[in-house]
Amino acid sequence: MNLNAMRYKGVQWRHNPREISFACDKYVTENSTANGKAEVQSTGRRNLRITGKGELYGADCMEQFEQLFALFRRGGSGILSIAKLSPIYAVFESLKITGKPKPDVLTYEFVFREMMEKKRAEKPVCCYPEEGDRLWDVSYRYEIAVETLLELNPEIKRPDLPLNGKAVVLC
Repeated sequence: MNLNAMRYKGVQWRHNPREISFACDKYVTENSTANGKAEVQSTGRRNLRITGKGELYGADCMEQFEQLFALFRRGGSGILSIAKLSPIYAVFESLKITGKPKPDVLTYEFVFREMMEKKRAEKPVCCYPEEGDRLWDVSYRYEIAVETLLELNPEIKRPDLPLNGKAVVLC
């Protein structure tokens, strides 16, 4: 299967991670009732935590890692796109080199943390397409379904027409 490369804030991984896992928990409390019985209550979910492991290959594997490290150091939040999944608004929480050194191979691990909707900035994340781009191009570039982009951008009636530099809301 040929999967699109993982991307965060427009930076694309040359090689998809070998492992990716998602962990999401809920806030749960247990209370005693007046008659002595226990009552469990869910008060919402916690942020999704995306962890992964992978290798960077080639004579430039250290340069590939430095590009990821620069992205990590930049801070802030952005859109994390992983093949076959809906984009996630996230923060790059952790990046480290692991494993034994090998020629032209660098092993690494990462952690991303989802930004919950209520914590997101009020201003929607958007992009400014290149001249001649259509909504189909934006959909492909950011791996967001055209239908989703049409819902987020109700003023766009036809995805096949050029956007002429108009801002497109991504999430």
